[in-house]
Amino acid sequence: METVNLSRRAFVRAGGSAGALLVLGVRAGPATAQASAQLFAPDAFVSIDASGLVRITVSRGEMGQGVRTSLPRILADELEADLARVQVVQGLADPRYGDQNTDGSRSVRMLWSPLRHAGAVAREMLVRAAADSWGLPFAECRAREHAVEHPGSGRRLDFAHLAERAASLPVPAAPALKDPADFRYIGVSAPMRDAHDIVTGSAVYGYDVRIPGMKYACVARAPVFDARIRSMDDTAARAVPGVLGTFRIPYSAHPRGFRPEEGIAVLADDSWSAMRGRDALIIDWNPGTNASYETSAFRAELRDSVRQAGKLRLQRGDIEAALAAEGVRVEAEYETAMLAHAPMEPPVAVAWVHDGRCDIRAPVQDPQDVRRRVAEWLGIKQERVNVAVTLLGGAFGRKSQIDFVFEAVEVSRRAGVPVKLFWTREDDIRNCYFHAESVHRMEARLGEDGLPEAWRMRAAYPSIDWMEVKDLDHPMPWETGMGLTNMPFDIPAISIEACRSRVPIRIGWLRSVCNLWHAFALNGFIDEMAAAAGRDPVAYRLAMLGKDRAFAAPNEDTDALVNFNGTTVDTGRYRRVIEMLAARTGWGKPLETGTFRGFAAHNSFYSYVATVVEVQYDGVQSPRVVRIDTAIDCGRVVNPEGVRKQVEDAAIFGLGAALFGEITARDGRALQSNFGDYRVLRLSECPPVIETHIVQSDHEPGGAGEPPTPTIAPALAAAFFAATGKRQRSMPIRA
Repeated sequence: METVNLSRRAFVRAGGSAGALLVLGVRAGPATAQASAQLFAPDAFVSIDASGLVRITVSRGEMGQGVRTSLPRILADELEADLARVQVVQGLADPRYGDQNTDGSRSVRMLWSPLRHAGAVAREMLVRAAADSWGLPFAECRAREHAVEHPGSGRRLDFAHLAERAASLPVPAAPALKDPADFRYIGVSAPMRDAHDIVTGSAVYGYDVRIPGMKYACVARAPVFDARIRSMDDTAARAVPGVLGTFRIPYSAHPRGFRPEEGIAVLADDSWSAMRGRDALIIDWNPGTNASYETSAFRAELRDSVRQAGKLRLQRGDIEAALAAEGVRVEAEYETAMLAHAPMEPPVAVAWVHDGRCDIRAPVQDPQDVRRRVAEWLGIKQERVNVAVTLLGGAFGRKSQIDFVFEAVEVSRRAGVPVKLFWTREDDIRNCYFHAESVHRMEARLGEDGLPEAWRMRAAYPSIDWMEVKDLDHPMPWETGMGLTNMPFDIPAISIEACRSRVPIRIGWLRSVCNLWHAFALNGFIDEMAAAAGRDPVAYRLAMLGKDRAFAAPNEDTDALVNFNGTTVDTGRYRRVIEMLAARTGWGKPLETGTFRGFAAHNSFYSYVATVVEVQYDGVQSPRVVRIDTAIDCGRVVNPEGVRKQVEDAAIFGLGAALFGEITARDGRALQSNFGDYRVLRLSECPPVIETHIVQSDHEPGGAGEPPTPTIAPALAAAFFAATGKRQRSMPIRA
């Protein structure tokens, strides 16, 4: 099977059976013939057919970050393929590809080596096939521009003529990789591969999937986290024209993972009938203990929590004695509001449970995880679950939390038909895996040089691991490791504590995860210490770094070290990204009247970022953001244009969260429901200038989508302070 992007009309025409059409874009005729013509497939990521067409499989999901552009370029560069003769194939859920989770800014970072290896394997086998056919030494031949050539004799064979012979050769275990100086695609800007399909409407998202016999479903979900159904009357719902029936989504006890809240699904011939039927349901809910959750009261609990000792996540030196010594003391508390992901495409999934198997087509971030969890839910083998990924209309972490897939699977299992289960915008915002609110308390004592000699940090927020760990009431080490225990500063005495917090509402991860909270508190407090010392905030950060050094980030979980935060912190890279941005923006030079700036820096997801936010303020209206400059060191860059797009996107996402992001709750329920009361940044509010400054680096690739996000809010807060003289210690930021 070959997965390609098709127009909606071409999809409808593509095949006659529901089975052929469930995996969108699988064409029974031509695709099968092409697949049989694959002569050479030395690796799961690459194959070549008799025409010389190279197919490169992208195992991660495309949600606008450009993986379907950047990942093929890595392999094609090593292979020496002509991109005009490369077809990108979206990979199904399959362990052959390794980890497929499009999360944690991992796609390029984790596939850099596997894709280079795959390309080098194919290249070496093609070169050897040519050398053998010519009777020439392997070392005298080379691959270049979709062919193998022998410079000495001028001989040249296209990959099409070598694929069959190469397929008979042994697969090399350790092929030689190209010298980076010879890269043709890596490091060269390229437009987004799917841009044309997206702007012309032919790109296939989750909501575009249609299959014969498909019905529609939506769910009345628990209005309060862990609420239970006392009774339900669906008489009026069943009377709605087009409604086919109702089905109970079962309650799952903790730890529940991503399994859904209890609810009632309404199945209908069309989406409008399903929604009308849901509105007609009469459900008596037992709201349970979480019905007492109310935002301001919970925030007070978190404040009380950080004013008491928590669990130590990092300690260096005698913090109590160091804080009690002579010197200037600085104290402050920082707070952030609860956020929703609010992607442009709300959750949706098509599922068909039939003949002892389950086929799923959905915009999910981790298809293998979907496969594993759905197999457990249905009690079947993973091999009986097929997961194909559409384009994702945004996600920000929401679509790796797959309750919506379970709902679709359960309704299809009960109804015996293919089901598209959809969420409305209101469903998505009210029933989100919310980014939790947080409170941080900072205490420091400054030495004679004005630098901190003692610094205690306490953080309180519900742990995201509540899904997998029963009765969890403290942030986990991997969470504090996102910006606190892995901070780069050289402080003689330091204490980082994770403070108690219950979990009163369903929470999960959102873009940049805990770094969003930690960077806001850290940078804000550094600015306050710099002010107390009478120092420039940029110069103060550089002084706090001490000598350049690299060290293992302490007190983190093993999985987090591999997947998220970075095993080593390099203070030299942190310093260089600050110095580069300060130079590029002319930091410290006089500004025009009414113009003010703020600065922030942070390390996350193996990358280093610094941001300057510039505002204009007339003393009457709120400060207006007019420019954002961000410098990023994300290691070797595959597609500079892609990095720039992600930095610009992070600026807009981060600015919207900083200015407007706030979900509030009363009686256990989220009060916001749509973009009218849960604001995202509007076009008129975007700064006219967003500039990206990429640090040239030979280090292994780091993250690019998430690292530029955490610095936006603290830089904005600093700019607002410069303009108004009012410290901004809470998000959303108010002038």
